[in-house]
Amino acid sequence: MSSALTSRGPLSEKARLLAKTPLFRTLQSGEIETLAARSQERPMRAGDVICRRGDPGASMFALLAGEVRIVLPGTDDRDQVLRVMHTGDVFGEIALLDGGLRTADAIAETNGRLLVVERRDLLQMLQDDPALGLRIITLLCERLRNTNWLLEAMLFHDAAARLASTVLMLATGRPGMRLDITQRVLGEMVGAARETVNKKLREWQSAGLLALEPGRITVLDPAGLKRLAPGAETLAEVAPPAAW
Repeated sequence: MSSALTSRGPLSEKARLLAKTPLFRTLQSGEIETLAARSQERPMRAGDVICRRGDPGASMFALLAGEVRIVLPGTDDRDQVLRVMHTGDVFGEIALLDGGLRTADAIAETNGRLLVVERRDLLQMLQDDPALGLRIITLLCERLRNTNWLLEAMLFHDAAARLASTVLMLATGRPGMRLDITQRVLGEMVGAARETVNKKLREWQSAGLLALEPGRITVLDPAGLKRLAPGAETLAEVAPPAAW
């Protein structure tokens, strides 16, 4: 690419959102605007099922406004929350690339707006810019590294280690290491009661590792939190593994 996006003129709202994603942030402004123009905006209401596990995956979603819960459906109505997506987040990259089936449910947590990028438009860009394919491979390898790290924590470590790993993973790459999430959802993610999560977070707040606000956690001492998260040295400095 001959120049960075920051050296170009102002971008549209949709283009600015796409430009923040690891997949598209190095595209030139004209390319990102073309992709944004081909994308479709779609409203969502709280409780809407955006897609189900097993649905054909021919698109990627970017959140213009609102929150979306990514859920792995289980038996006996025991679902596993994988992540809560916020305004500016992108999900569904894997299906965008391979056209395979969705591996999790996406359910609107609030009212909001979605931006839908179709697979055919990305494939056209890959033909025009082979370097984009290399960036995608790098991103997917980083996400796989994070997935392996989280899997190790979930399988072999106690609730405190799982919580430290999850908080660190979700906060990594976010402005100010700020994470907007409820303790209930955190508990669902790490397989612990909300009371257990609350007690441990307050201990870490007293130790100066993080700060708590209603619905928000700010990591103040990433190095200190990493010492409580086994294998954190392998964590890639990218968004958590949410592509599906």
